[in-house]
Amino acid sequence: MPHVLNPLYVVVTKVILAIHAALTPIFGATSGVTWGLSLFFLTALVRILLFPIFVKQIKTQRAMSELAPKVKEIQTKHKKDRERMNAEVMALYKEHNANPLMGCLPLLLQMPVFYALFHVLRYISEHGGQAKTGFVSTAGSNAVQACTQYLKTNPAGFPRAQYGWTPSSLCTAGHAKVFGVPLALGFKTASRAAAFGADPSHVKIVTVVAIIIMASTTFLTQRQLIARNAASGTAMPSQQKVMLYVLPPLFALFGLNFQMGVLIYWVTTNVWSLGQQHFVIKAMPHIAPGGAPPGAKPTGGTVGTTATTAVNGTGRKRGTTPPIAPASTVQIRRQQPNRPPRNKRGGPRTPRPGGPR
Repeated sequence: MPHVLNPLYVVVTKVILAIHAALTPIFGATSGVTWGLSLFFLTALVRILLFPIFVKQIKTQRAMSELAPKVKEIQTKHKKDRERMNAEVMALYKEHNANPLMGCLPLLLQMPVFYALFHVLRYISEHGGQAKTGFVSTAGSNAVQACTQYLKTNPAGFPRAQYGWTPSSLCTAGHAKVFGVPLALGFKTASRAAAFGADPSHVKIVTVVAIIIMASTTFLTQRQLIARNAASGTAMPSQQKVMLYVLPPLFALFGLNFQMGVLIYWVTTNVWSLGQQHFVIKAMPHIAPGGAPPGAKPTGGTVGTTATTAVNGTGRKRGTTPPIAPASTVQIRRQQPNRPPRNKRGGPRTPRPGGPR
């Protein structure tokens, strides 16, 4: 019976195979580099399609941060009337075009692609391994040929290839390795590594390292947004706190079930997010209530002219220091009494004591 998500599985498979076909002349059909880059470009394609929604997410998160103090006031004012409190909070969000769900929308929209990739890789893990008894199976391309011949016999549990795969492409993908780990295997499926010509211990070690990187980059992407909000002087909403401290360990826990291909997808999307957020935030600086973005240098101009807008009648921008007028130079002049010359002075001359008479 066809699954409701079968069309999505087909789309993901066809995109991967199309990218693989384009890279095959460069790296070869069985190379792990070819299949690894196929997953990388699949991730890049998804992120490019989601870019407009990502920009809306940035704007929404800023609006939510700026409205946090007002939301706090409403919650304090109507803490005994939850119905009115929720109504006023939603009215506040609507007034400022802020949608609380927009912050999680890019993540939610990636989930169908993420699950489809997980399912397709599980399908490769189940059918793209080593051939069964009766077929020669050695390392390298001979193993792929033996696997292909075996699948062409339509064994039990494999009536035909699905989602656009062929026996050849299925076996080629199954035996492709990145850092010595088959793309279709993960930590909990490492016991199947021998069927793919890999070492189970090596598979576990590499996938644990990939899980740690995935959780760390998830933390850094959320911390980058929160650090920007803190720099602009806005508080961190509880939603962002949850995403910062709950999502990374949650992904690390779920990562034990992920295949190496899924881990490549998720690490790639996290690193992409870090770079994308850096450039988008830089291109769209947060505007503080005073009007200038944080860190902006004050523009020159004469106080009171059109270059500086008067605020509250002070003739200067809010938050700027008024210019200090230079101190006037005071010249001190010595004043001498105006006395007439000695020969023109009138009156009897008073003899000095002890002088000649």
